[in-house]
Amino acid sequence: MIVYLKIKNFALIDELSVEFEKGLNVVTGETGAGKSMLIEAINVILGAPISQNWFKDKKEPLEVEALFYLDSISQRQKQKLQDTGKIFFEDDEIIIRREIQQNRRSKCFINNQLVTLSLLQELGNYLIDLHGQHSHQSLLNSGYHIDYVDSFGSSHFSEKKEQFYNYYKQWQAKTKQLREIEEKHSEFISKKDYLLFQLKEIEQVKLKEGEDGELEELLKVIQHNVRIKEITEKAYEILFEDNSSAGEAPVFDTLTRIISNFSTISSLDERINNIKIQLSDIQLKVEDISSQIMEYKDKIDLDVAQLQEIEERLNLINHLKHKYGNSIEEILKYYENLQKQLNSMEDDETNIERLKKEIGEDEKILIELSLELSRERKSIARQLEKNIVLELAELNMKDCKFVIQIEEQEDKNGLAIGDKRLKIAYNGIDRVEFFISTNIGEKIKPLVDIVSGGEVSRIMLGLKSVLSRADQIPVMIFDEIDSGVGARLGEIIASKLAKIAKEHQVIAVTHLPQIACRANQHLYISKYISDNKTALSLKRLTGEEQLYEIARMLDGDKYGSISIEHAKKMLYQKGE
Repeated sequence: MIVYLKIKNFALIDELSVEFEKGLNVVTGETGAGKSMLIEAINVILGAPISQNWFKDKKEPLEVEALFYLDSISQRQKQKLQDTGKIFFEDDEIIIRREIQQNRRSKCFINNQLVTLSLLQELGNYLIDLHGQHSHQSLLNSGYHIDYVDSFGSSHFSEKKEQFYNYYKQWQAKTKQLREIEEKHSEFISKKDYLLFQLKEIEQVKLKEGEDGELEELLKVIQHNVRIKEITEKAYEILFEDNSSAGEAPVFDTLTRIISNFSTISSLDERINNIKIQLSDIQLKVEDISSQIMEYKDKIDLDVAQLQEIEERLNLINHLKHKYGNSIEEILKYYENLQKQLNSMEDDETNIERLKKEIGEDEKILIELSLELSRERKSIARQLEKNIVLELAELNMKDCKFVIQIEEQEDKNGLAIGDKRLKIAYNGIDRVEFFISTNIGEKIKPLVDIVSGGEVSRIMLGLKSVLSRADQIPVMIFDEIDSGVGARLGEIIASKLAKIAKEHQVIAVTHLPQIACRANQHLYISKYISDNKTALSLKRLTGEEQLYEIARMLDGDKYGSISIEHAKKMLYQKGE
């Protein structure tokens, strides 16, 4: 229910606060006093467009703020509200505020959290149903019609509908899952050969973690040995080995010839003999060094085949790194992922077959339940039509025809039922819409096509009288519902409003004393002049003030004692 409303800088209103009560809240006042401005302000809270003429002071923002209690709505509705706005409602309260600057977009707040206008409008549909010259009328939204009809079903019907809903959600989830798996599977199938090629390419190499590091260290050692062997072999050749084929004598042989030559002249001079002796020592050292080089060279283990094998292995590993990862660890992870994808592909095939079977079974149940619901729904609709026609007749609309049209909608992607494919939703295969004709000879037309006005409000009142217990929207507002209505019909309207107010909070703008005397709260709006400017005031009437207002509503400003007695009687009858 709406508990509190605050309005600033709106039309004739500087600032106005209103507290509403449970049950029937009646707003009265003289013609032209601005009673409907209160309703317009509430409509602004629901996200209605703003007229630039509504700014009293164009330099200041227009503000409307409302507090709602959610204690009168079901837990399911509360969950819907939270799901819609993604907003947490503390202590079952919600505060909506809308602020509009001249020629600028409005700012909307829910529990002090900035939200979009579209979210505010959607949220408003759960909180208030407004009838009159306004748009927030749930009965004028054909999407709600099926829920109104279903609410009049028996507990058995409700249980069956709940059963259908559970199967529908299950079927919907499985259908979505199947579609996703099939899309993924189709993508995998298109690249299966390539995945297998990659898997085989990695498998054939038989990688081991850390293998590349070990091979690179071994390669360094072998490559060093090659260099050492090359240098020592060359040194041995120069120092000692016969290399006559190259035209060069080794150092040892050269020294032998020199010593031999010096031996022929060593006796001639002691100094020559000393040189020969030194040359012989050098020759012995060359021979010893050559032996050391030969011994070291022969100990070097050089396997050319192993070197080639290591180089080829490292080239193969580096090729895989270029394609599948920067390290053997990354390549092996990529390999594991390939295996998972291929295994998943096999699992997908199994899951697709399983889901198709389960979906087929669910569809059989859905078809059976939807047909049962449709038959019962049509039966409920026929009785509901009669009840609504009786209500409208009481509201002096005796020539009304009211038809609840229930049809299936064909859909090429729907379920095969009989020889058709029908669209299915969470509540079955039926599309429900209310149709009405208000005059003899007039064709029935959709309820949503009715033009605005007092007649619309009375039609809505008649429907609400029947449907109020089914209507989950906690607040109902009727603006000028009594337009052109006499005393007798006014009494009937008042009675019906009072009946609705037992299930919902009702706010009614009225000229009828019959409605005003039944109010749980009576609010009076009047104009006054302040600083040569017109403004509005609002007052809660009780006791004599309410009595005199009802007398005025009966006979105008010049009411007398008879009118007052009549008003007393009406108030007394209300209390009975």
